[in-house]
Amino acid sequence: MQHLRVPTAALVAGALALVAACGAEPESTATSTSGPAPAGLVAVPERVPSGADPTLAGEAVTTFGFELLTAAGSTTSPGDNLIVSPLSIAIALGMVEPGTSGDGTTELHTLLGIDDPAAWHASMSALEQSLEARQAEPVDPAYGEGQEPGELLVRIANAAFLQPGYPFRADYLDAVGTNYGAVLEELDFAADQSAAAERINDFIADATDDRITDLVPPDAIRADTVAALVNALLLQASWQSEFDATRTVDDATFTLVDGTPVTVPMMQGGSSRSGSGDGWVGASKQLIGGLRFEVVLPDEGRFDEIAGRYADVVADLAASQNPGGELVVPRFETRVNTPLTDVLQVMGLAAPFSEGSLLGVADDPLTKIDQVLHEAWLSVDETGIEAAAATVVLMVAVSAPVDEPIPVVLDRPFLFRIVDDASGATLFGGRIMDPTA
Repeated sequence: MQHLRVPTAALVAGALALVAACGAEPESTATSTSGPAPAGLVAVPERVPSGADPTLAGEAVTTFGFELLTAAGSTTSPGDNLIVSPLSIAIALGMVEPGTSGDGTTELHTLLGIDDPAAWHASMSALEQSLEARQAEPVDPAYGEGQEPGELLVRIANAAFLQPGYPFRADYLDAVGTNYGAVLEELDFAADQSAAAERINDFIADATDDRITDLVPPDAIRADTVAALVNALLLQASWQSEFDATRTVDDATFTLVDGTPVTVPMMQGGSSRSGSGDGWVGASKQLIGGLRFEVVLPDEGRFDEIAGRYADVVADLAASQNPGGELVVPRFETRVNTPLTDVLQVMGLAAPFSEGSLLGVADDPLTKIDQVLHEAWLSVDETGIEAAAATVVLMVAVSAPVDEPIPVVLDRPFLFRIVDDASGATLFGGRIMDPTA
C-alpha cells in the first residue's frame, strides 16, 4: 500500500486538525488500505534515522523477555505451548511511554528498563532500523558448503488508530511518529466496533503476510475505545546450514512433560555451538542475517527448575566454548494467543490500567489502558524459521458511556450522598425512607 510520508511537524499539525474536528468528515492525506471500516489516514511519518546504539534497547528487551516468560508461564497450563515476542510487546509499550505520567511512568520504566527515555526510544528505533536493514549475506562455507544464500526478511509495522474528535496531545503524536514511524489513522471505534476490529486485523494481516489475521475480536473494541497502538512483526530467515531433509525421521517420538509420547517429524543436523550445565544441555544454530536459534533441554523431571532460572542458563550457554554438535529438532508449526492484560499487571504495570496515569496521551484525565492483546506464530523446518507476532494496546476513556443507560426510578426508600468531585469528599449522605415526612 502507498502512503504519503511527511515531516513530523506537518504530521502532528495535520493529525490534530483531524482528531479535533469531532464529527467532521476527515480529509486524508493519502489513500488508506482498503478495509471494511471507514478509516481516514492522517499520515505516515518519515522515521528519523537513529545513530544510537541498538544494544541498549536490545538488552532491555531481553531482560524484559525473561521476566515476561516467567509471568506468562504462571498463567498458562504447564502442558501448553508458550510463545511471546518480547520485542513486539516492548515496541507497543514503548509507544505508550511518552503518554504516561506519575506512577504509570515509574512502573513502565521499571518494566522496560528505561533510565533515560530519550536514549531508550532512540535505541529502540535504531534496533528496528537495524533489523529491517538486514540482508541475506553469502552463507559461510563452514556452515553450509554449496548452499544458496537463502531468504531473510524482517518487517516491523507500527500504527496508532485514533478516535476522531478525541483530544490527543501534539507532543505525544510527535513522539510516536518520530521514534516509531507509526501509521496514524482515524478509526471511529464508537460507530462500529466490529468494523474497527476488522480494520486493525487487516493492518496486522497485511504486515505479517496473513500469519496473524484475527488477533482483535470484535468484543475487544468498546464504544468508549479511543486508541489502538499496534505492532506487527514478521521474521523469515534461512539456516546458515540447512537440515538435510533426507535425514528427517517422520515418525519420531516426542515425550510430553507428563510422560505421554507423541509422534512428530524430527530433523537431524548440526548446531553452531553447544553447552551444558547442572540439569541441562543446550545448543544454538546460526541463521543468516546475524540471527541465531537457541535451545535449552532440561533433564527429565527438572523442567520447572531450569525454566525458573532460564536467564542464568542462557548466560552459561553463551559463555560455553563447546563447538557445535549433533542437533535433532522437531519440525513444527504452532500458534499461541497470550492475553497480556493480567500478565503485565502481575509484572507491576498497574497504574496505566486506571485513569490518571496517561495524562500525556490526551487532554482527558480519564484515559487508561483497557486491554493488551498478543499473538505469536512460529514455524521451524529444514530450510529455516518463520515467525510472526502482533501486539495491540487498546485505550479507553472511562468517562464515555459504555453500556445502555439504566433507568433509575426512586419510588422506594433509597440512599444518597452529596459529593465534592474535586476532592471526593462526601458533604452529605443518608437515606430517604419517606419523602413526605
